[in-house]
Amino acid sequence: MVRPYLIIRPVQQLSTQLFYGKRATVVPAHPSISDDEGSEEEDDDVADPDFLPPTHNLDTPGPSDIGPSAKRKCVQPALEVLEEDDDDDDDDDDGEPAPQAKRQTKKEKPAARLTTWRKADLDNPALPEYQHCPPDFIDTPFQYFSRYFSPQIIKHITYQTNLYATQKNINTTFTTTEDEMMNFVAILMYMGIAELPAVEDYWAMETRVPQVANLMSSKRFRLMKRLVLFNDNTQIPGTIDRFFKVQPLFSHLNAVFRSEPQTPKQSVDEVMVAYKGKTAGNLRQYIKNKPDKWGFKLFARASEDGFIHDMVLYQGKNTLEAHGVPLTPEQTAMGVTSQIVSVLASTMSSSTTTAIFADNFFTSLEIVRYLKDKNCRYTGTARDNRIGRPPLKIIKEMENKAVPRGTYDYVTIDDGILALRWKDNRIVTLLSTDMGAEPISSVHRYCSETKRKEQVSCPAVIKSYNANMGGIDKSDMLVHLYRTPMKSKRWYMRLFAYSVDVSLTNAWVFYRRDCKAIGLEVGLSLKIFRIQVFKEASSQRPVTSHPRRSSAFPGSLSTSVDIPTPVRGHCSHNPESSVRFDMSLFHAPVYTNR
Repeated sequence: MVRPYLIIRPVQQLSTQLFYGKRATVVPAHPSISDDEGSEEEDDDVADPDFLPPTHNLDTPGPSDIGPSAKRKCVQPALEVLEEDDDDDDDDDDGEPAPQAKRQTKKEKPAARLTTWRKADLDNPALPEYQHCPPDFIDTPFQYFSRYFSPQIIKHITYQTNLYATQKNINTTFTTTEDEMMNFVAILMYMGIAELPAVEDYWAMETRVPQVANLMSSKRFRLMKRLVLFNDNTQIPGTIDRFFKVQPLFSHLNAVFRSEPQTPKQSVDEVMVAYKGKTAGNLRQYIKNKPDKWGFKLFARASEDGFIHDMVLYQGKNTLEAHGVPLTPEQTAMGVTSQIVSVLASTMSSSTTTAIFADNFFTSLEIVRYLKDKNCRYTGTARDNRIGRPPLKIIKEMENKAVPRGTYDYVTIDDGILALRWKDNRIVTLLSTDMGAEPISSVHRYCSETKRKEQVSCPAVIKSYNANMGGIDKSDMLVHLYRTPMKSKRWYMRLFAYSVDVSLTNAWVFYRRDCKAIGLEVGLSLKIFRIQVFKEASSQRPVTSHPRRSSAFPGSLSTSVDIPTPVRGHCSHNPESSVRFDMSLFHAPVYTNR
């Protein structure tokens, strides 16, 4: 028996390229830098024992061949990196990769731009100060209000209300006039100042408000509130705009708001119009950090003094399409929030002398570059997955207690974009094309260890952001001071009330500009200004009404019954409860010989 022998022959050494899949390479910043840096996956150290090499020539690499293995020494580039595909939608802060199915459905973006960071600061000239043109005289408060909530709006609402009453055929005798519609709006204004628990309380005997009750009867007010409309319902099937019912109001307000002078510092932020009803479906949004957490979301742009110049009603992914806003190919390739900022910035009167301030919901490297190409400056806080990974100090290292508060680090792109990271109570990251880190000033912060306020170093761009970001918040504060109460099953009535409030606050802000321009130090407060608008708006011939009793108060006789008033279409009425149930007279019919 011949025993087999194992014959060992020298063979040609196999290339390690055969055991690894093909990887995308990145062109290094310098030839000495390894080109396999940046791969997040590690190659296996042990090859598959069942691997069968291909039959093609080993000296000629095939389509699946790859360069050096993962064990080759890598050098990380210090200042030159490739910009990532930043996602402007609601990304997770931990930077976890998206599922494979989501990556395939995501829209393609243009090729990444080479980003070179360097240790340098911005040195841009300061923007010109806003100079308001002084008027010849100060108009009346109602004239300021009529600039925005103009007679054209009253005429439009009156026409649509009469049309709606005819279509519904609820009350064939109903018809209203422009004077009556102005009285209806004036009542809503005064209700924002003298707010009562229920609308009926303005006419009740115990809580009667003459300014409201003498202007319109309770029955007429409720009927007007039930029938007022702002657009033709028969045109709804041909539109994709979910805010079709109130779109004419906001289209008109946007047109007149944009025509007013704008300050060089503009802020972009979200506005919440409070609404807790459920008839609006998913148009109702939730933002936990807002005073009104539930409501309709608007994207707005405002001046630093609180004057809102532009608004976009949010209604989902097709927000801009529903508003009929044309987008350029460059805007289409951007994320949703970047598109919103670019659209709001496109309506500014002069972008070359304007700086926009926004929070981390809107800020990304792509919108900063887009606005810089339009010669518009931008400053905003940013999330780490939207800034292109600049070589700044790591957040975890800055969060260490050994690092003092006020520590900052910054770098600049060659095209003039500053990325800065500053330690306050939390780590703050900003992108800016407006101001740099210098000069360094100081701010006072409370220290929990020493139980007193201490001075903390603050870069100039941080101070500029804090001073100019509050335009939208100031407008919200003014609206909430005397907000028009509007409880209705029709969800769009809350937006109608907001349109009245924002017209009043914008009118007051512009009135204060005029007062300051002519040197008038003391002007009307917002409450007195609103009362004056109410008085002039309700100067038409009032409709007299009598007080009514309400069962909500002790001593009332029965449920509330309207006193007869000369209302159109009212043919008969019931006697008062005090007469019907007095038990002292016989109320049977009396027959006579006449």
